[in-house]
Amino acid sequence: MFKTDSSVIPYSRHELMHEKKASRPGRVTIILILVVGVFLIAGCTTNAPSEGGDLTPQDTGRIQTPTASAPVVTLDRPAPGSVKAVDFDRLIALLPDAPVGWTANDPEGTAIPGQDGSWTIATRRYSGGENKRAEVSIMDSAYYEVGAWGGWASQTGMTTADGYIHSGSVAGFPSWESYDKNSGNYQTWVGLDNRFMVTVSVDNGEKSDLDSFVSSIHYQGITALE
Repeated sequence: MFKTDSSVIPYSRHELMHEKKASRPGRVTIILILVVGVFLIAGCTTNAPSEGGDLTPQDTGRIQTPTASAPVVTLDRPAPGSVKAVDFDRLIALLPDAPVGWTANDPEGTAIPGQDGSWTIATRRYSGGENKRAEVSIMDSAYYEVGAWGGWASQTGMTTADGYIHSGSVAGFPSWESYDKNSGNYQTWVGLDNRFMVTVSVDNGEKSDLDSFVSSIHYQGITALE
């Protein structure tokens, strides 16, 4: 889900953060569509959720168990650019502190210009013992279908011998979660009010590490931004 041919997500490092960031090897192999839109529109490179050797829906021979389709993007989604994206400093303020046993790097933010407006994103990286790495990003899409929003409504869940991608909910908001057994990457995307996107990624960690970061985010505080 949510794959690009280039390397951030911010983003990617952020899926979208600074283009200068290096790509992560072995990102989630079953992440296919969602991040593509933002990178094509912004014309920048990112740390995509997956890199090479990816499993696509066309690899039907490897699919074991299809799961639910994407959480619905409501029909009353406001027009793209109908709001001004909040300053990335306000998004940075909502990035979580490091959980116990982890250390946090300084957060970063950027505004990405588009043809008719812009959107903003903030990201922070974390490190833990045994080479664990994590990243949390918050994006204000200003209702543009960028980042994970680009393929949100068309993504399909599946389980394979190499991992899974499942739809669900976090704090009452629609979400996707993926796991790639080969790279040891866990990732969660949470869509807030058709506008904000929270992305959490953990490399070389456990499912419990992903859950710890996902549960540490103040989602209601994000949706309250104007």
